[in-house]
Amino acid sequence: MTITDEAKEELSKTLERVHLDPNKYLRLTTPPVWSGEGDFGIVIDEFFEGDHLVEYQDTTVLIMDSDLVLKFPNAFLDFKISDQGSRFTLDIY
Repeated sequence: MTITDEAKEELSKTLERVHLDPNKYLRLTTPPVWSGEGDFGIVIDEFFEGDHLVEYQDTTVLIMDSDLVLKFPNAFLDFKISDQGSRFTLDIY
């Protein structure tokens, strides 16, 4: 799975705004853990053994379950800005 620099930068900005408790991270996940709109989402969660870490400027900006990474090896998580607003996108190939 590829996480674009734009997505990493936006995740970093999010972490600056939300000030997570120690041992809490942003996690990319799918249902049933994600219960919001769409097929994926980012939640606040703890690190579990085997999780995949995404680093940006020496900081962990995102964690993902290794099964998710293996299930979608060609996916791209991006952050896009358009006339309709800004949002994370997950393109699966």
